[in-house]
Amino acid sequence: MEWPEEVRAALENHDIVGITSGLSDFRDAEALLEATSRGRWVRLEWGMGSAHNREQFHALQQATGASVLPFFIARDGVIGGLPELREYLGGQALKARGERLRPDAPASVLQVLGYGGLIPFAFFGAGVWMAQPEWQAFALEALALYGAVILSFLGAIHWGIYLADRQHRVGPLAAPVWAVVPSILAWLAVLQPLPEALMTLAALFLGVLWVDRLSLSRLALPWGYLGLRLVLTVGAILALASGLAVTLVA
Repeated sequence: MEWPEEVRAALENHDIVGITSGLSDFRDAEALLEATSRGRWVRLEWGMGSAHNREQFHALQQATGASVLPFFIARDGVIGGLPELREYLGGQALKARGERLRPDAPASVLQVLGYGGLIPFAFFGAGVWMAQPEWQAFALEALALYGAVILSFLGAIHWGIYLADRQHRVGPLAAPVWAVVPSILAWLAVLQPLPEALMTLAALFLGVLWVDRLSLSRLALPWGYLGLRLVLTVGAILALASGLAVTLVA
């Protein structure tokens, strides 16, 4: 794409060029750029009283279709207006974080800890079939309580993402709002009698996975995260189903 010469020169030394006029409100854009790209952006102010600047703006319009200022261009192409700048910078930040977290091999700390988290599910899911009534009752309670704890942890993941990216949402909800939903629903679940509690917890694990696959699939996540979540969710649901089966045959 053929940029006006002033823009080409600015892009040689900066990653982002913000083009504005004397009448454009550039304060929000400047705050955002300073917070995320300090030293890597430059502002070009084109007063429309100058014939040269009007020619520059018309050339920019022809190249990008831009109709209003401020307008933003990066080395890798057109960004757009302020809303597109927010999206662009948020995506760049998450991509950078994802690349830093991406391991060189499939075996990672996340996988080790994730599979380790299945141990209580497997232990109590098998333990509920032991003959002693006292142990069986304890194992069922422990299984339900552990499931509620893990659901609370899964909701809190969105707190962490929101702290890094304030634009993160879960469907129509702000991320912190959704983050507390699994813990509240899990708490309500364990207040039920055991058969209903185990069934509700299993459904919640499935629902939380579905929500996360929709809301996290476009983010630059650590390698294999969503695949790992699927395996762990299946393991948790099988353990809860084991406990439910015991309560139904008892």
